[in-house]
Amino acid sequence: MDQLRRFGRLLVILVGACLAAYAAEPTGARAGNEVPVVAALCDAFAAKLGVRPAYRRVKKSKDGTITIRGLTTEIEQAPAADRKIKATLSVERITLSGITEQNGLFDVAEVKLTNLILISDDDAETSSALRLPEVVLAHLYLKPSGNLLAAGGSILPLGSQAQSLLAKDGVFSSGGTSLQFGLMEASWQGDPDTGLGQTHLRIDDIRYPASAIRRSDPSGTVLSLLGGGDLVFDLAGSGGTTADGGAFDVALTLRSLGVFRLAGRLASPILGVLASASGSSQSDATVPAPQPSAMMIKGFTLRYEDHSLTGKLLAMLAADQGVDQEKLVANTTAALEQGLTAVQNQTLTEQLKTSVQTYLASPRSFTVRAELAQPASVVQLVESAASGPAAFLSQFPISIAAND
Repeated sequence: MDQLRRFGRLLVILVGACLAAYAAEPTGARAGNEVPVVAALCDAFAAKLGVRPAYRRVKKSKDGTITIRGLTTEIEQAPAADRKIKATLSVERITLSGITEQNGLFDVAEVKLTNLILISDDDAETSSALRLPEVVLAHLYLKPSGNLLAAGGSILPLGSQAQSLLAKDGVFSSGGTSLQFGLMEASWQGDPDTGLGQTHLRIDDIRYPASAIRRSDPSGTVLSLLGGGDLVFDLAGSGGTTADGGAFDVALTLRSLGVFRLAGRLASPILGVLASASGSSQSDATVPAPQPSAMMIKGFTLRYEDHSLTGKLLAMLAADQGVDQEKLVANTTAALEQGLTAVQNQTLTEQLKTSVQTYLASPRSFTVRAELAQPASVVQLVESAASGPAAFLSQFPISIAAND
């Protein structure tokens, strides 16, 4: 589903654009008589995206509310050495209200972006577009921060934050297909001086249309699993960091089919970054710029909770192969056992065999857990998994359970 991949990529760019407002360049970059908070916002975009946005005009009301009209900017990111992502961001109107300033730093009680459009052209055959009628940020903090630019897969606990983000009725379009979502909501609570705290994200009622599924799967197999309608799913995630470590939990819910969940525990985070902040405060513009630290994982759980998907798949595969479901389960278990001969771990092989048999006989849940002897980075886990089951399991022992 190439459209889903594009949606994820464009969503990352959008989040990056919103996060740009979390770390403004020093106010010395202001041009002429530009309104200070507007200059801080534009400098933030420039610091994150490399290009300072342009806008048609700014209006300041008697109550202090500031309205920016016709903001546009170009975005160019290079997540890989051989590929660049180019995009254009435009916002019809940005309203900043409830602005307060202390020690040269701004707290904007509400930022409302109206008719936000993000169009991506990443050298593919078709461009992509994300349209949001309205995005609302609560308590957006703009502060001097030097070089608060995060590398992929890193945590920056000293990054400034907005308390919440809310968007509704978004539409993503690519290649003649539109993907809709009903609600996007994010929030952060914590200590602005260290960045330690809790983050929550949810995107509800994401709809991948049946017409697009039919085009990619003319056999109708996927549609039959979905009951002939759209694929509807929700995405939710949370994460928290403390001085001793942290945890994360991400869930993908396929409506009426099942839930995929990934949870993990983080090793004691970014001690060097926290140390760099000792004796300083986020209200102090001289806080040293922290350096990114790799996310180190010391344990994870991968779990699938079945609602109806497994039963539908078993019935379909049994019919295709002309066997009953008991025979299909036996064949599946034997093939799995044969595929694990290279692992040379009889205990794990028996555990997996028993768990698969138990799960397929009465599908409820299937869980894989790992407790790491030494914390590992996300990159290490991915590279080990890509080397094959034997290499991965030799480094990261796991346990398996069904219907627990």
